[in-house]
Amino acid sequence: MYKDIIDLLSRLGLKNREGRIYLACLANKDGLFIHEIVKETRVIRSTVDMTTKRLTQRGFLTKVKVGRRFRFFAQAPEAILFRQKQLVEDLEQVVPLLSKISGQKKDMEILYFEGQQGFRQVHNDILLQLKFASDVKKDILSFSSGTDFMRLYPQIKSFITKRIKNGSWYRGITHRTAASIPEWSSNAKALRTVKFIGDEAYDFRMDVQIYADNVALYSTSAPVGGVIIRNEKIADSMRALFNLVWKSLPDSAS
Repeated sequence: MYKDIIDLLSRLGLKNREGRIYLACLANKDGLFIHEIVKETRVIRSTVDMTTKRLTQRGFLTKVKVGRRFRFFAQAPEAILFRQKQLVEDLEQVVPLLSKISGQKKDMEILYFEGQQGFRQVHNDILLQLKFASDVKKDILSFSSGTDFMRLYPQIKSFITKRIKNGSWYRGITHRTAASIPEWSSNAKALRTVKFIGDEAYDFRMDVQIYADNVALYSTSAPVGGVIIRNEKIADSMRALFNLVWKSLPDSAS
């Protein structure tokens, strides 16, 4: 568990020793002096001096003078979370301005991904692009292999939660054998509608996601990998093709 927390803190930009020092102070509500941090973490004194200064500047630690020395206290995790959320909100406001500075978008861009990690990266891109999409382009349309998808991305519940929070509907077409999987059932609360087709008639071993001005194509069986195509005309055409197939399918799995 400790390693998992250190790994999580590293995603916030903390090096291993920074995370260890923060956790040591967090575990001691009365704070720690420098020599106590050295003892708790087994990090050399000179490094602790520099690291506590850096963590204080970044808002992970606060210091209180006690006599001629300083006692260091960890900022509450809730305070750090609040600061991170504020940072994200500020960044969201400035992104449109940064986009203008970056120049005109390319008419066509293709990004390549490999393996299970690449599949998660594709879904991170989906959440990012939908954040700034509008109208019908805010929703996800998908042709999927269903059961292969779940094997490749078992953490899909986290993605679903974020998608719902963003207000993006999901409409998917998949194998009838996936009908028993909760994540592949129509659910208004989950902003999800799914239609099914027989496995024999739908020998589909890939995942196609149409979102905003993008189309993601990903093989869910070996070799696992795929691409994101950023092109408005291709995305609009694929959206029209999906809707054509969607209208031809019955509403129930029977």
